Amino acid sequence: MGSWLLRRPPEDARTLLFAFPYAGGGAGTYRAWPATIGDAAVCPVQPPGRENRLYEPAHRSHQAFAADLAEFLKDHVDRPYAFFGHCGGVPFALSTLVALAERGVMLPQQLFASSWGAPHRSLYGPLNFVDLATTDLASEVADMYEKAGISVRDDFVEIAADVLRADLEAHRPWLYDAATRVPCPVTVISWSEDDVVQPDLVHPHWQECADAEHVRIPGEHFAFLDCPDPLRDTILAGLEAPAAR
Repeated sequence: MGSWLLRRPPEDARTLLFAFPYAGGGAGTYRAWPATIGDAAVCPVQPPGRENRLYEPAHRSHQAFAADLAEFLKDHVDRPYAFFGHCGGVPFALSTLVALAERGVMLPQQLFASSWGAPHRSLYGPLNFVDLATTDLASEVADMYEKAGISVRDDFVEIAADVLRADLEAHRPWLYDAATRVPCPVTVISWSEDDVVQPDLVHPHWQECADAEHVRIPGEHFAFLDCPDPLRDTILAGLEAPAAR
């Protein structure tokens, strides 16, 4: 299926779950996830500028990211599917949803929005409000990987900092247009010990722009990396009953 995915989904998977990395991350974000959740094949999304697409320029706007991914999906979505995004991955998933709707492409049956508040109200997470001209993003990346329990080389930290900068630059002018309701049901997920995007920021106001239900899962901001059982159960429930909203 091309460079947006690391591997072709199995032909016998009834559903595809496209998983968007958080800001500055790549498809490796989901390395610890199972290959399947129920009948859904987990398909980590690989944007340019990271990991096996290291030498491709990263997108610096939501419009460019969404247009490229929507064109890819237009030719490859051949069965029901859903989107999962965590923190800074949620805005990219939403922008892609809009681009798909504009192209008349079959839409996801569900969006799982983890650790991100109502998208028409604000951006979320401290890095979306720092001065990018003066902030040491390499230190931020190193701290991020340390908290996530991931060991990386110094040269990789510098590369990841450049990707993080591109993603943050793309976020800065972006808010979701609430005049266009999110064109699929949304499961909004907060984490009980999240100190990056606190639970009380995640849940309010989503109903103003989407048909949303809310789930709180035990854990801190990076707990999603291991796809704990409560998250897996939440995804299964959303995939099995999308019409119940």
